[in-house]
Amino acid sequence: MKKLLLITMALCGVASASSQNIARTGVYCAADGETVIGVPKSTVAVELRIEERSFTPGVYARYAQKYLGVRASLTSHVETSILSASVALADSAPVSVCVPQPDDAAAESSPLPSNRMNGRAVSPEEQASATADMIFSLRKHRMDLITGESGENVFGAGLSSALDEIARLEREYLEMFYGSTVVGERTERFFVVPSRGENNYILCRYRDGAGVLPLSDLSGEAVMLHIEPSAKPDTEGLPIADAKDKNKVEYVVANVSKCTLLCGTRELAEISLPIYQYGERVSLAAPAR
Repeated sequence: MKKLLLITMALCGVASASSQNIARTGVYCAADGETVIGVPKSTVAVELRIEERSFTPGVYARYAQKYLGVRASLTSHVETSILSASVALADSAPVSVCVPQPDDAAAESSPLPSNRMNGRAVSPEEQASATADMIFSLRKHRMDLITGESGENVFGAGLSSALDEIARLEREYLEMFYGSTVVGERTERFFVVPSRGENNYILCRYRDGAGVLPLSDLSGEAVMLHIEPSAKPDTEGLPIADAKDKNKVEYVVANVSKCTLLCGTRELAEISLPIYQYGERVSLAAPAR
């Protein structure tokens, strides 16, 4: 009776302390009476958070050198970078949240551009010249307000609001020459079901400026998950059944393996996870009925 109690307590300890590292295998009847086919497998989830910076040239970019003295970029382009990466078991992988970005189309829906001050038909270059004049005029007004040359009745919160509005207008007009950049984020997720004897899993390819690429695009670096199992799963403390014991239950002990995520030679993330596919089958003593 004492031996039965000790074995029962040991199995309860295994179930509570090592529930993520040990799982029953084979066909058996669960506590609720359902028939269960136990085939322990681990799925690894990989998540990449990627920042995208989309640049759009200004409508007067070609006139920036002439009217503002600084050359502006004339071509659109997108820059990408990996912000972070994570590796986890699939059932505990973080949930991706989309970050809403400002609606630029709504901001530009006004039928009349803010730099138009009259209805006279003018060429694009004349509009660029007038917009440059507005920029310098705004800067002069700002300096006059700061030095007190004008706006003697503007002070306190009113002065601060006036300066903020001048700064907003100046940014808006400068974007017409130097363009604007919209920053966004997106998340790419991949799932890997490891196989015994296989340690390297190529998920995709990546290149700065292009982002995530298909595996067939060799212009990008390989994003690879490398899994290195430990020498032997930890079975210490488990009630291993004797070879002659007829009353035993089959389990799989997961192998705590080091998972390293690489982009080319750059390490993005590293974590140790219990992987059943690299584990070891053991027979545990079960309490006699």
